[in-house]
Amino acid sequence: MRPLAPILAALALAAPAAAADKRPNVVIVLADDMGWRDTGYHGNTVVKTPHLDDMAAKGLRFDYFYPGQQMCSPGRFAIMCGRNPCRTGLHHLGAMRPQEVTLARLLKDAGYATAHFGKWHLGGQATAPHKVGFDQATWAINYYDLGAKLQKNDEKAAVELKGDTSVACMGLALDWVRERAKEPAPFFAYVCFGSPHSPHRAADEFKALYKDLPEGKQNYWGEVSGVDAAVGNLRAELRKLGIADNTLVWFTSDNGGITPESQDPSGKGKMTIGCRTQGLLEWPAVVTKPFATDLPCAHVDILPTTLAAAGVKYPDARPLDGVDLTPLVRGQGMKERGKPLGFMLWNGKGGFDAADFVKDVQGVWIDGSLKLIVEPTSGLAKLYDVHADPGHKTDLAGKMPEKVEAMRKALDEWRRGVRASFDGKDYPPKK
Repeated sequence: MRPLAPILAALALAAPAAAADKRPNVVIVLADDMGWRDTGYHGNTVVKTPHLDDMAAKGLRFDYFYPGQQMCSPGRFAIMCGRNPCRTGLHHLGAMRPQEVTLARLLKDAGYATAHFGKWHLGGQATAPHKVGFDQATWAINYYDLGAKLQKNDEKAAVELKGDTSVACMGLALDWVRERAKEPAPFFAYVCFGSPHSPHRAADEFKALYKDLPEGKQNYWGEVSGVDAAVGNLRAELRKLGIADNTLVWFTSDNGGITPESQDPSGKGKMTIGCRTQGLLEWPAVVTKPFATDLPCAHVDILPTTLAAAGVKYPDARPLDGVDLTPLVRGQGMKERGKPLGFMLWNGKGGFDAADFVKDVQGVWIDGSLKLIVEPTSGLAKLYDVHADPGHKTDLAGKMPEKVEAMRKALDEWRRGVRASFDGKDYPPKK
């Protein structure tokens, strides 16, 4: 008879691996410049997005989902770090600071295999993807189009993308996913397309879907359909591998839309803060009954929600602007997000470090269904009920002055906190 102690020791060693098997795999899919209306499920009658429409019909659809800021790099930072981009100085395009903690780093440190595919746009040196938590990266520092080549980590050899770039990029990710599915550890894949960013050159197979439209529209909608096909390939492969149920898939875009047909009901899109973009989540083991939510949610919520789903704690006390949405995802009756959503836009001249974050920067504050917009310099405030008035037709500021004052006070306090972050005050001291 075998001694009991070695058996118990073996069981103890096996326990973490068994527990790890229950943690969800995570895939974040990010389109580039795709707007709120660029899907059939949001009422677009021209574009063909059957896979995204099916994902919306079978998962969680965020009807009020907000990008981190007005354009590319800031939105990507909000996804990766759960913080407003101005905290790291990303008021427009650029690199994040190396002191920031990414979702990839946190999941990697918790035992996840991690990989990035496609566009990065958060820095190419100390903050390149394979330097901030991804085991490997097949990436482009900026957008890419037909005929593009991606680099792998720091290697000079390039990976050529053949055909539609979204489908090809997803193909690289799925090659990696197939290998990870053989292993006990969970994985995190971050898949970032270059479409439908300009110059809009769709693959012939997707242009053909819109052959009766002008060529410009063929290319734009063709790129969107390429994004859709890539998402369809992901969903089909996860099911084929038998891992779909316990894989948490996010789909969103980095900012608002760029064409009138793409913008949200307020008529706003890219280069605007506080507009809406795409937001979907699929996790069949948890979201067993599909539903849509009008709760205001955003890029900044992806990190805390994913960490909670994976059972990973954030490592320090620096402020996060996102909240954990797992009670909503799990259908536990989450009626409020717990903290409002704040946005900042600076279009001033000179250095951002000299800007007054309260006076010189446009602010947007979303608290429940109310959205306050405060203009820089003049301080003019407008207030809208985004549920009752999604087109922003009726300014309620004159009728609700006390609410405007309370929301403005909260916005200003938050902006002063963002300034403290920008000044480096919430980074842990160097050891």
